[in-house]
Amino acid sequence: MISFKNLFKRQHYPNPAINTLFYTVGQFDDTVEEMVSLLPKLAETYQEGGTYLLHKTLLSQFEEYDVQYGQDLSIQIDEEKSERMLRKIMSLMLVSFFRALSSHFPDGPYPSALSDALHYEIYQSLPDEDSFVDYLTYENRNFEDSRMAPAYKFGNDIAEILSIPDLSFSFMVAQQVAVISDISNRLMRWVFFDEPIEQN
Repeated sequence: MISFKNLFKRQHYPNPAINTLFYTVGQFDDTVEEMVSLLPKLAETYQEGGTYLLHKTLLSQFEEYDVQYGQDLSIQIDEEKSERMLRKIMSLMLVSFFRALSSHFPDGPYPSALSDALHYEIYQSLPDEDSFVDYLTYENRNFEDSRMAPAYKFGNDIAEILSIPDLSFSFMVAQQVAVISDISNRLMRWVFFDEPIEQN
């Protein structure tokens, strides 16, 4: 009877990924507990950052593409296409989050579980196959460095959304992944570790 009482006394988190992690590993240490408490703030920060990155890394680049190639791509982008592109950017931000946590927690379930939890905070659903997981598991034998594969996929995904079968366009988009990753890491470290976003 005592064991059942203790079971029901165990902490329950509204985020199902965190709840599963808690029942898997037991009590969180102070670092993990702090990260868990900051996930809602990080989700909000990532959403704002994703909107900023949509304009900085894609929409502004499309305007330059139009000027350089005499196209009218910018005026063809509607709300639905913008939302789909934003979702791809958010997936890359979550990939960056996962990789940063993998460096911080080289062993154990924390990187995967906290990434799933952040996805839940952003979308109110756990990740499915068409999410950041798709970028993490994507493989391309043409790249010796596996870290290049998500950038290649991102370029192709955006080109597909916009129906542009132009390799130079895909390559231009793929180059923006470095900016997305850098800003994602800065935002994470600002929220989690109170580090300044701007670096000297």
